[in-house]
Amino acid sequence: MARVQSVDILRGATIMLMIVVNNPGNWARMWPQLRHVAWNGLTLTDLVFPLFLFVMGVSMYFSLSKGGFKLSWKMLRRTLLLIFIGLLLNWASAVVWAHTYSLDTLRFTGVLQRFGLCFILSALMICLLPRKSLPWIALILLVGYSAALLLGNGYAYGPDNIISRVDNALIPSKHLYNDNGIDPEGLLSTIPSIAHTLIGFIFGELIAKHRNKELLIMGVMGIAAGILISIWLPINKKIWSPSFVLVVCGIGALLLGLLYYLTDEKKIWKYTGFFKSFGTNAIYCYVVSHIVGWGFILCGFQRLFAAAGSAWMSFLYSLIVVAVVWLTVLPLYKKNIYIKV
Repeated sequence: MARVQSVDILRGATIMLMIVVNNPGNWARMWPQLRHVAWNGLTLTDLVFPLFLFVMGVSMYFSLSKGGFKLSWKMLRRTLLLIFIGLLLNWASAVVWAHTYSLDTLRFTGVLQRFGLCFILSALMICLLPRKSLPWIALILLVGYSAALLLGNGYAYGPDNIISRVDNALIPSKHLYNDNGIDPEGLLSTIPSIAHTLIGFIFGELIAKHRNKELLIMGVMGIAAGILISIWLPINKKIWSPSFVLVVCGIGALLLGLLYYLTDEKKIWKYTGFFKSFGTNAIYCYVVSHIVGWGFILCGFQRLFAAAGSAWMSFLYSLIVVAVVWLTVLPLYKKNIYIKV
């Protein structure tokens, strides 16, 4: 099956934005939309990780269809590699920021760890269960998680939150990220993330079968449903609330549908190489962006922009990191080399 340009473009744009928000020149001088919202609400930054997870779900339809939707050892290998790379990045980050080489307080959770868990658990459902059951499974996961939030003080921004209590019961607190007692990539909030991935897979099938109009309609419906239930379950990225899942997946569907129309269907937008270079080697770009960022910190280059005390200079530094990553991935893109995990 030929690569779908729109998927690569959306993945590439998402990873570029992820590099921008993860590498400011000055953490104290950032525009509001380049920060995570403190608790309830949504900013551009809050869309980055979930959109990437949504695209992973979409991509799973194309990757798993090549194997006839059958389980394979490659799936387990990919999961373990994602988790291992995530742990390695956590350790390296602690070395750079906290100057500690110890594993005693190594954070077990993280972005790539959640990718790995969502990938393998979603793949198991996709390969073992009837396709028609997947929307119902996603719904059951979201409804069950909603009940847990409502009954377990799930919107308390503190250690009394059910998410904090469950995560700390399963993982020692010294190995969790502590955002007022809550780990935004903890175990309990992985449940709605799995539903998030399954929704992406379902939308991927619509793209594969050229049902773009249905995708756009589903996108609008997802956003509307998310806004409606946010009356009772506010949009919140840190706990990955069900309303957050629906709104972000709806936005993802609209973006993907628009890109599909412009590139794969009508071929109106032809010059997409810049975005595709990031999108075809997304994990590589993610890892290299960390290495570049740490290098700039250790050599003192970031301090030049931090000292300026300007949001514009902070943003310029982020763009420099993006540019350096692009220069490393461009040769791979031109030679059709895809570094897969």
